[in-house]
Amino acid sequence: LIVSLLIMTFVASAQKTWFVGGTAGIGYDDYFYFALEPQFGYEFTARWAIGTGIGMALASSEGYTAVIGVAEPYVRFNAWNNDKVFVDLNATAGFGFTDVLVNCQVGIVPSLRFRINEHWDMAADLGLFGAKYDKESWSPAFGINSFGVGLWFAYRF
Repeated sequence: LIVSLLIMTFVASAQKTWFVGGTAGIGYDDYFYFALEPQFGYEFTARWAIGTGIGMALASSEGYTAVIGVAEPYVRFNAWNNDKVFVDLNATAGFGFTDVLVNCQVGIVPSLRFRINEHWDMAADLGLFGAKYDKESWSPAFGINSFGVGLWFAYRF
């Protein structure tokens, strides 16, 4: 009973903000890619949010070009903010696929987010600290990698 009351109190006091937006990314690591990825999510407290991006990427390398589906669910933790600038850590698992899995990433993506006004946020993802899978094997990924730097905007309801 006490645990239920604590959970209900937490949920009742939660921020409860939906957001929609999108990102555009560009990168190079054995191939060039450009991606557009609509995003949506839910901020359930001032520090925690969940979301996902689902979109398409164009990848090109030495005469070969492919259209790749992209899915990237994440959990966002706000490590620091001053109500206008936010330093976020996003635990993510990103997937790129055609008819088979082309690449994958798992890890922490740090981002710098700016609150433009009451409804609009803009952020820059600053690489990956984790691991990535390209075609046949896993490798460590630290800093800027094949998923590059992403810039995204979100509208908060």
